[in-house]
Amino acid sequence: MRIELKKLMESLGVKGTISAYQTHPWLYYNDEKAITASAEIRAGTGLNNIEAEIQFLYDNPEEHNKTNPDQIMYMRILPKGDLWSPEYLRIRGEDWTNKLGGWEEKACNFFRACVQSMLMNELPDIDELIKKELADDEDDRRGKGKIGRKSPKANPAALLGMKKGM
Repeated sequence: MRIELKKLMESLGVKGTISAYQTHPWLYYNDEKAITASAEIRAGTGLNNIEAEIQFLYDNPEEHNKTNPDQIMYMRILPKGDLWSPEYLRIRGEDWTNKLGGWEEKACNFFRACVQSMLMNELPDIDELIKKELADDEDDRRGKGKIGRKSPKANPAALLGMKKGM
């Protein structure tokens, strides 16, 4: 995935673009669960990299058996000329880089889905969003998709139970 900065920002849920040293944060607090969800896009010096991060902060981490902050997602995005491409993805402490086909786009979709939950005053359901946005399609994992697979050729006469010569 190599896309222009503006399109990258759209895929992450940011209106407009970002410049060097700039951040774009989101924050939502769920008082029932006593959890703060934060998401942020950060641009590095000279706009030489962009980081996307999602964290949960717990008022009572021991109740949730978590530590503060609980980093849900971290993604590093680097420029390749005029285009940008995710280079590294970690979710819940696990390296997801290149672990599934289309991981770059799926990671952007996951981040945007978490932000959308926060904007709707909801705590993102991380497990559900992982299942939905980071689905490990077997075809994608193999890098083939529909290319390289042959469709079965069916003989129409055989399907109708007809024999040759009838």
